[in-house]
Amino acid sequence: MNVLLVPLDWGLGHATRCIPLISSMLDKGWTVCLAGEGKTLALLKEEFPSLECIPLQGYRVNYPRSGNWFTPWMLFQSPKIFSSILREHRWLKRLLKTRRFDLVISDNRYGLHHESVPCIILTHQLHIVTGWGPLADRVIRAFSTAYIRKFTQCWIPDAKENGGIAGRLSHPEILPRNARYIGPLSRLQPIEGNTSNEILITLSGPEPQRTILEEKLIAQATQLPHRFLIVRGLPHKDIVPPPLQNIRFINHLDARDLSREMSAARGVICRSGYSSVMDLIRMGKPAILIPTPGQTEQEHIARHVAEKGWFLTVEQSRLNLSAALDALQLAKCSPPAMDFNPFKQVLGELSTQ
Repeated sequence: MNVLLVPLDWGLGHATRCIPLISSMLDKGWTVCLAGEGKTLALLKEEFPSLECIPLQGYRVNYPRSGNWFTPWMLFQSPKIFSSILREHRWLKRLLKTRRFDLVISDNRYGLHHESVPCIILTHQLHIVTGWGPLADRVIRAFSTAYIRKFTQCWIPDAKENGGIAGRLSHPEILPRNARYIGPLSRLQPIEGNTSNEILITLSGPEPQRTILEEKLIAQATQLPHRFLIVRGLPHKDIVPPPLQNIRFINHLDARDLSREMSAARGVICRSGYSSVMDLIRMGKPAILIPTPGQTEQEHIARHVAEKGWFLTVEQSRLNLSAALDALQLAKCSPPAMDFNPFKQVLGELSTQ
């Protein structure tokens, strides 16, 4: 099969969770072409340097410095988001006039559907929580559901049972007819016998909140008697900050190297982005989750996994790194064991169609 795969540029998680899909497709002998821009495409190019990449402008969403402004800020950017959806739909129509693809896989890009080619949308957000109130939630969900129905299939990267990882986000009251659960996805693989005394911090997400959290963590970490590794989530950057007395920096790690570092780490600190949480469950690591201020999806996921006793969560505005690490050591948090292989059966079904 000849596949076009396009992840959303809204944080790196949309790209990282596509990596196991791409790897499995390549193992089947399929041809995969990527599209996108910026650090999202840079991450996939680093993982799969031999794959063809086509430029496609992203949504280019950014976050405010204060979480209190998140809702009006996103409302202000909504015309840009809908314009991006229309633009990518026209882009796909033009592309398919000159290129042949047997399948299009879109991670959360709602415009990449076409009547003549099977198109799949990968998303865990079927019950969208906007933070703008119940009426706004219903309106946005109506729009998103209408878009989802335009696709041949909707793949939900979550477990079907017991609310999965994302809770009501991925388990709406009414599931679209073309939707199916394909199990969680993670590019990481636990590596046994590798231990260190470091605490791993992985950063991600749009600016300026990525930098704000990085600066806050560095300021507090330098005052503590712990060793830290900060993976900055910047695959397109060449310049790496010099190490501090107890902190070393890496701009980006590929799947194998990040698996090694996370397997060895005493614990992990990261955003409560959905892909990050899937990675933590895959690796079985204790972790402190810090939702992006005002980002309702991350706040919901953080509450959901904390209520289940899987991870600790801390608000960015109230972050006390010393107290959080003490709490993590005392807590009895335990991420569950989950099956990360169901998607392979789903891909296998495509091979026979």
